[in-house]
Amino acid sequence: MKNESFWVIGSGTLSLDDAATLALLYQPLIGTESHGLYLFLSALVNTKTYQSEVYPKTFLMDALNLKEKCFSESLGKLEAVGLLSTYQKDAIFMYRLSMPLTPKQFFLDGILGSFLKSEIGEKNFEWLFERFSIPEINRVGYENITKSFDQVYQVKSLDSVSSSMHIIGRKNGSGVVINQDFKLDQLFEILPVRLQKKRIFTKKIQSQIASIMYVYGFTLEDMKHVLVEAYDEDHSTIFYERINLFAQKYHEKHNGKERIEIDLKGDSERPKLSDFNPQDLISHYAPKMTNSAFALQTIRQFVERNAVDVGVINAVIIICLRIKTDLPNLNYLEKVLNTLLQKGITTEPEAYEYIMKDPEPKTEKKTFYTKEKRVAPVPEWMDEFKALLESGD
Repeated sequence: MKNESFWVIGSGTLSLDDAATLALLYQPLIGTESHGLYLFLSALVNTKTYQSEVYPKTFLMDALNLKEKCFSESLGKLEAVGLLSTYQKDAIFMYRLSMPLTPKQFFLDGILGSFLKSEIGEKNFEWLFERFSIPEINRVGYENITKSFDQVYQVKSLDSVSSSMHIIGRKNGSGVVINQDFKLDQLFEILPVRLQKKRIFTKKIQSQIASIMYVYGFTLEDMKHVLVEAYDEDHSTIFYERINLFAQKYHEKHNGKERIEIDLKGDSERPKLSDFNPQDLISHYAPKMTNSAFALQTIRQFVERNAVDVGVINAVIIICLRIKTDLPNLNYLEKVLNTLLQKGITTEPEAYEYIMKDPEPKTEKKTFYTKEKRVAPVPEWMDEFKALLESGD
């Protein structure tokens, strides 16, 4: 971090409308830290060159009072919603800022609109939608009599414009990009003939389909129904907007008003057993262990003698530590491992699913002088392994 530096490339100057979009639409999704980071980077850009100077990375974190982890998370959120792209060359980072989407683009984006509604609730979402809406002007009876360029100007001879300089142009954010393949060819196979035209499915439309399938969990069959309803040859220019509209209607038809929940991956993904080391497991499951050094030595021998997935090894350790205060000897560990292997549990996902089975509530036997005493629920496998470990075989 000490030797790392950065510079910023801008894509335009933020207008008042852009500032409102960032504050009211993007900020509820990315948080105040990411919002502040975007504005700070924008302020570093020279409005004449649309580039900044090169700064040490520590300057950025000190100025915003951000720790390294918080800075990384804030940067990631900006990248995820299409407001920033990161490039690296050795120890120099280039941050390319994209302008925010227009409110219309934001609300029609396959993910951003749904994400915003899930974060702030439907009532607040409707308020924001109205905030960025204007009444449509009634043009009935009016005829467009605007002159075209060639009706006003006569072209004699034009020199082509050439320059080695970069011409400034506003670069809007691309919205959310979904890094998954929805099998366009397979979708084509089930579409009616009138929709089997690849010219219809531009990159923008393909991105919209991927986003919608991701948000609503649609199958290819679901998506087919949406596209059939959305495509109208007479209104093909608004196919993009209609896909989003009919996707929402289709979802509500089959799922009612059930809200779409979107959260950060780190907050919702399950932990991987293979990511934990023995010290972590001992600290969590057996904090009062009398001889952890001996236990770690036993685990090392256990790992050396058994060439299996680390996740399965850790599952064995967890099973034993949930039954005994101290880690059993090597013979017992291998006995538990063999039992898991006999059950066909050879991978980390299988081991995790097995040890996380829903616990069975158990109660102690009633006596004439006490009320029923509740005991913490235990997994259904615990009795089996408890008997195994106490058998002495």
